[in-house]
Amino acid sequence: MPRYRSKSWRAYQPRSSATSAVEPSAPPPKPIVLGACRILGLDPGSRRTGYGLIEVDGVQIRCLAQGRIEVDALPLVERLARIHAGVAELIAVHQPEEVAVEKVFVNRNVESALKLGQARGAALAALGPAVTLAEYAPRAIKLATVGFGGADKMQVVHMMRTLLQLPGKVTSDAADALAVAMCHAQHRKLGLLMAGGVG
Repeated sequence: MPRYRSKSWRAYQPRSSATSAVEPSAPPPKPIVLGACRILGLDPGSRRTGYGLIEVDGVQIRCLAQGRIEVDALPLVERLARIHAGVAELIAVHQPEEVAVEKVFVNRNVESALKLGQARGAALAALGPAVTLAEYAPRAIKLATVGFGGADKMQVVHMMRTLLQLPGKVTSDAADALAVAMCHAQHRKLGLLMAGGVG
């Protein structure tokens, strides 16, 4: 049986079904646009509580406020009240949607750990139910912002000044708080991208 319609190969015409039509390529997926969000980072301490407020809008991140709440010269009860009032004022003035706090680092000094826990509790009590709270370990914060989990305070200060283009002086307490906020911004963006949602 001949393979083609004619014995001559010149008369061969391939069937229309044999020609594979080139299908148009699928359009590229639309990029996820992350909406603006204000994040307040807190670094609670029994003597100084650092704070750093950033605004994340897509890939743009800018610092809105940074500093620390000084309570060193006050008795313990007044320290806690001042921390609570200071954080409450930050929430009322800047109205962040989300707050990130460094987890308590437990060291050998039990008394210092207890005071730190009290200061942290005073700060968290001022947040209110409408604010979303996230917590991160110190090494995770440094790894996310500096790239090294064992980075010292000066490295954190330098990285925050560089990433956020801060012109003036930045204390180590404020830099730590900004690093907490930056760490949360990265985790937030990753979570939104994995979920395929818009923030």
